[in-house]
Amino acid sequence: MEGDFCRDAALALGCVGLTAIKVPEAEAALRGKSLTEKTIAAAADAARTAADPQPDMRGSAEYKRTLVAALVKRAIAAAARRARGEKVEVSHLYA
Repeated sequence: MEGDFCRDAALALGCVGLTAIKVPEAEAALRGKSLTEKTIAAAADAARTAADPQPDMRGSAEYKRTLVAALVKRAIAAAARRARGEKVEVSHLYA
């Protein structure tokens, strides 16, 4: 993704807190910057920190925070590809 530039970003998390969570720190990590491994990791880390999941039979809170970071990275990659004009199919399969 070197060379991709993020003009604007909006990030909200669902189902990892009592309400939807906006993540301005993740948005700021991306907005106006090139999409590098470092900027994407910073956004994913900010999302991970903002998440406030409840542990349940589906997983621990720590597991769910780790999943948030991984899914944010995937979402950024899909958004970058779409911005380049590619048709990108995404799924809810996490494996």
